[in-house]
Amino acid sequence: MIPLPSLSDSLAPITAALDATPVEEKINWMRGLGKKELVALWKLAEGREVPVAYYTRGEGEVVIHEGQNSLPAFNVFQKRFVLRGGKVQGYNHQAMAWLTGPGHFFLGSEGDATFIDYRTDVSDAPAEFPPTRSNMAGLSRFVYGGMVDKMRQVSEDCTIGAAWRGDKPTGDYFMLVRRP
Repeated sequence: MIPLPSLSDSLAPITAALDATPVEEKINWMRGLGKKELVALWKLAEGREVPVAYYTRGEGEVVIHEGQNSLPAFNVFQKRFVLRGGKVQGYNHQAMAWLTGPGHFFLGSEGDATFIDYRTDVSDAPAEFPPTRSNMAGLSRFVYGGMVDKMRQVSEDCTIGAAWRGDKPTGDYFMLVRRP
């Protein structure tokens, strides 16, 4: 049984339980987390930076991370990452991409901290990704424009993120479970 973050005093029992749980059960547990639990998990994971290498496997291999965010609707998604020419890039695979855009991004780092960066337009994407488009065009601007997702490690295959615009948190959180 994976403990609820809001009922935990530390991340250790959650990490141990997640590390001992098959990926589909991790995803099911994550899908049951609302904003209160995602915020609690973010706080418990403070100081647990995620290395850039965590998101990829090898040059050109797409790695899928299942996601759940704290928004009231359209909260199920995937972030797909790929290492290309020494840079990690990705996009958001989700049902509303036809309206909001795919939200292409680069992975950045500052010291030990890793972040998903939507501020620089991706000009080229692999064939497995949708065509690129500016995160400042149309409705994409309201979803991805000027956005940075700060990331923290929860367990071997799980991370928690918080969205920021400029130097201000948006109050939106999400969890990712990396597929094998």
